[in-house]
Parts: sequence; C-alpha cells; structure tokens
Amino acid sequence: MKKNDILFYIFIFFATFLVMQYFKGDKVPDPALTEQEIGMKMTKSEYAVGKPIALEMKNNGTETIIIPSECPDAPLDIYIFGKDGYEEVKSTVDVDCENAKSIVIEAGKKETITYNNYLFNVFGKTGRYKIEYGTGQTFAAPEFQITEPGIFTATWRTVVYQPMLNVLIAILAYTPGHNLGLGVIILTILIRTILLLPSQKSMLAQRRMQLLQPKLEELKKKHAGDQQRLAQETMLLWKTNKVHPLSSCLPLLIQMPILIGLYNVVQSGLNPDRAFFIYGFMPDFHLSDISNNFLGYNLLNKSLILFPVIVGGLQFLQMKLMMAKQKKTGTEIKKDEMAMANNMMTYFMPIMIAVFTASTPAAVGLYWGTSTLYGIFQQLVVNKESAVTAVSGNDSPGDVKIRIINKNS
Repeated sequence: MKKNDILFYIFIFFATFLVMQYFKGDKVPDPALTEQEIGMKMTKSEYAVGKPIALEMKNNGTETIIIPSECPDAPLDIYIFGKDGYEEVKSTVDVDCENAKSIVIEAGKKETITYNNYLFNVFGKTGRYKIEYGTGQTFAAPEFQITEPGIFTATWRTVVYQPMLNVLIAILAYTPGHNLGLGVIILTILIRTILLLPSQKSMLAQRRMQLLQPKLEELKKKHAGDQQRLAQETMLLWKTNKVHPLSSCLPLLIQMPILIGLYNVVQSGLNPDRAFFIYGFMPDFHLSDISNNFLGYNLLNKSLILFPVIVGGLQFLQMKLMMAKQKKTGTEIKKDEMAMANNMMTYFMPIMIAVFTASTPAAVGLYWGTSTLYGIFQQLVVNKESAVTAVSGNDSPGDVKIRIINKNS
C-alpha cells in the first residue's frame, strides 16, 4: 500500500466520522427534563462508588435560576435511603471552596452539575439516593443506585492508583514548597530509572531490528515466490540476533498503566475527597499545602499550547532518533511498507501525543515530557552502543550467516 493510499483512507475515515456527527439526529426529549418547570435527571441510573456522578438540570420556566454555592456541602439536597426512610447526606471533609461558584441556569437552558469533589465523602456508601431542589416547590431527580465497584476497578485502585498517589504524596511532603511540578518530575525520573533495564533491552532490540532491515530486504528479494521459505529464514534471522518485532512495544505497554494512573491521581487524587486513600504510615501532610503552580501554569488545568507543543516536539525528536539510519556500504535499500509505516509514525505519533496532552491536566503533560526527555538521552546511548557494535563487527546483524533450509530434504 502506498503512502498516499494510507493518507487517503485516513481522510475518508475522519470525513465519514464528521458527516455522521453532523447528521446525527437529536435525541427524543426526556420527560424527566421537560414535564416540570425545573427538570432534573441523573446521567445514569446506577453508579459504582467513586465513579463520576452528574445531574442534568433544565430550566423550563421564564426566569433565570440561581442556585447559591453551599460549599463545602454539595450542590442541592442529597438523600440516602436508610432504616427510617430518606436521610440527608452532608459533606464530611473540607473540600476546596476557592473556585466554588453559584449555579446559573437561564430560561430554556440546561446545565450539568457534577459531584467530582464528593464521590467518596457524600456518595461513598452503597444504596439508594435521590437529589432534590426546593424553592417553595420541591423538584427531584429520579432515584439512582450507588453500587460496589467491579473487581477490575477495585484492583486498579489498589494496585496502581493508590500506590502511585502515595508515592507522589511522599515526594511532595519533602519537596521544597510542596510543588507539584517538581514532584511530578522526581516521580517520572524515579519510574523511568526503575524501568531502565527492561526499556533499555527493548530499545536495543528495536535498534537491532532496524540494522537487520538490509538482510530482511535481501531475503524478500531472494525468496519472493516462496513465502514459506521466506518466513523460515526471517524467523531464523530474528532468532540468531535475539530480536522480536513486538519487543519495541514493551516500553509503551509498561508506560500506559502508569500514565493512566498518574492522570487519575492528578485529575482527582489530590482532592481532599480522596484523602482516605493515603496510607496511615505516611507523613502528616495536608493536601491543601500542595502548590499547583509551575512556571506560571496551574498543573491541574489544561495547557492548550505550551505543553502540547513541547511534548510533541520532544516526541518527534525521540521518534527521529529511534528511526535513525545507519550508514550503508552497499546499495541503498528501497523503502517497503514497514519503512513507510515507520516514517508515518514519526510524524503522526507526536501529533497524537500533543493532542492527548492538550486534553489532560498540564501535570500529565509534564510527566510525559519529562519521560520523553529521559528516553531521548537513553536512545542516544542505545544508538551509540549499536553503532559501536556495528563498526566492531562483534555480533553485528549485518554479518549474520543465513542458513539455507532445503525444504525438499
């Protein structure tokens, strides 16, 4: 498949997606939102403990509704069904009220009220809940259930989220000014150093795969009409040089759970609502003491330009180093589909990472940028090591002897 063909199919995919989004019909109006003067509806009828909870509220009247902030209590009146019927639930922790605002809903408009600061201290018990709003007349959203989290969610919180949160808290407790930016950088370096050995092996294996491309091209030409023979010789070449085409995926597979875990920690883990996740033996440290400012940026907010550009640029540099070619003594190799795919990855991966960075808190971008910078220095060492090996001729992929298998014998 030619490079232009791949780009054409990508264009068709995105064009089709945009057309479908444009012509997608409106949903049928929900009676819970339209039948009363103030319509109220939960986004779901059931939530697991700790999962995002939100309420849709629509003003079907003619005047603007203003709901004053009740911080540190949650917006509106929340009730849980107990032995004696419904009992009101209040916040049990001092959540951050600095940015708390009144809820304003203009006539005919709809607003979504989120409860991300109250998922555990208000909605931490399983059972039946309801949310009401009273101004002389009481309006209520349909009842909803809070259930126990599934085994995957519970395992994730115990194995990934909670340890990462506590490591970050331990670092911040001893970081000057309890600065989140410095804490994320230290955490990143710590994680990358722990994973240094497996990632180094993976990078070396990937580099050796690149050095083997001339031999692979020769095998493709030599056995163009015999796919079985080509597969045998290719496997022998990989085995002799101790490489595997999937080995380069290891660093990414290891990084993804860490990246998602850090995203969860930064997104909500530093909220007092999550304080019970902190181990009892941790230093006495208040989450409100954390400074989110780093180089003039609030790391809990999104950065739409600076961090995405920096992270995307670093990712591009790392990709160029990963795809760097060795000097050839023979005839220049004709590009095949793998080479074109690698070339496309060099440009598309940084763009994808930049878009991802723009959609997450800046602290996640800081982690990814620091991790990529660490990887760049590591890649330089790998490239230098592989170049020395190639020059010395010791165990060089270019000098591998290919054993010819006679399938008729």
